[in-house]
Amino acid sequence: MSSSSPNSNHTILYPRQVELSDRSLLATASYGGDKTPYFPIFRSADGGATWSWISNLTDQQDSRFFNTTVGVFYSDQRDPLHGQKLTHQESTDLKSWGPVVDDVAYLNYTARPGITIISYIPPLKKWILVHEFPGGDSWSGAGYPVYYPMSESPFDFRFAYGIPIMVDGVQPNASPYVVWSSVGGANGAIIVSDADHSSVFTNRAGGQPDQWEIHATSQPESYSRSLHVFAKYPDHLMILGAGVFSGTENLPLYLSVVSITDTLGQAAGK
Repeated sequence: MSSSSPNSNHTILYPRQVELSDRSLLATASYGGDKTPYFPIFRSADGGATWSWISNLTDQQDSRFFNTTVGVFYSDQRDPLHGQKLTHQESTDLKSWGPVVDDVAYLNYTARPGITIISYIPPLKKWILVHEFPGGDSWSGAGYPVYYPMSESPFDFRFAYGIPIMVDGVQPNASPYVVWSSVGGANGAIIVSDADHSSVFTNRAGGQPDQWEIHATSQPESYSRSLHVFAKYPDHLMILGAGVFSGTENLPLYLSVVSITDTLGQAAGK
């Protein structure tokens, strides 16, 4: 195990990683403190035993590999016309990065979409992006309702329309995460987590807005809870979380692995 520890003037947050088709690994995290936050890009060719630095990028959050191009997706506050927007940059060599491209941006300055997470849906040959949207339609009282656009390319979300997730008057709220599993039918299952519910939100109809469901899990709700579907075991869903936002109690890191088939049969939880 290797690690990097911040001193009193620096923070390391939001670690992200991706495995490429050649089995190499890319990893990054938000490194901030006494200067503008940036994101170092590291690569490992030996399963994570050793790492080499490749380049730095500012304001990154999530990374994806598509047709020999790596894209990094982040929440961007540099544009004076927007309080915050979701953007990405692309690279074919991890050293030089293309221009900033808007993925989700609203004319209202106070509309601040945040927390890009992306997943691929093979039966549809489409990608889904989930994000929180303070300022979005909230019929349930959610302060940061979760929206999702879908696109044939992860680099073309700016042409797609964002749709709020809603199940019987209940909306996921804040820090969403999305994965896809082949389990659940011809279209598989899109699975979304949020900060306020121990349940997960699922869609087995290719993302149709009126086909979302909510199902209970044993994993506690937490801020920025993440999901993972195992490649060899597509019925296994890992749910990883810890504390709640602005919580006063130090909570442990919780990890649960649940059956997706069983979960889809569960009633809605809290």
